[in-house]
Amino acid sequence: MFKGEKNKGVVDSPERLNRLVSGTKLKGDLSTESNLRADGIIQGSVSCKGKFVLGEQGKLEGNLVAVEAEIEGNIEGDLTIDGLLILRKSANIRGAVQSGRVVIEDGAQLNGNITTGDLPKVGKTATQKPVIKEAPMAEEKEPGVVY
Repeated sequence: MFKGEKNKGVVDSPERLNRLVSGTKLKGDLSTESNLRADGIIQGSVSCKGKFVLGEQGKLEGNLVAVEAEIEGNIEGDLTIDGLLILRKSANIRGAVQSGRVVIEDGAQLNGNITTGDLPKVGKTATQKPVIKEAPMAEEKEPGVVY
């Protein structure tokens, strides 16, 4: 065994947590392969392939895409969450929400639309519209009478 290999698995683990502490301000888009907790301010979009937690003092000014999310702070942007989204009582969301499942605590504020259920799989375009066929009109045998 080589020196340093003992801890390598822990460092590369997807369960590790990235942290943006209170008092920190980040300008720009952020992407992570693991979990992220933000108690500071992020001005940009976030892409998280793990669980995203926004603390009560945290603020996100941009869109969020994550596997799971727990929100206690403020978000001004759209959310796309594959699995479970939890909005705690102190959460304040201004934007559209798409999530597999949503839990909203009493007191949470949401100003936008919510779409729940299975999200479109990657590769399908969101602009595809369903085909709607019109039903044929009933024939009038006598004027003003529809059969």
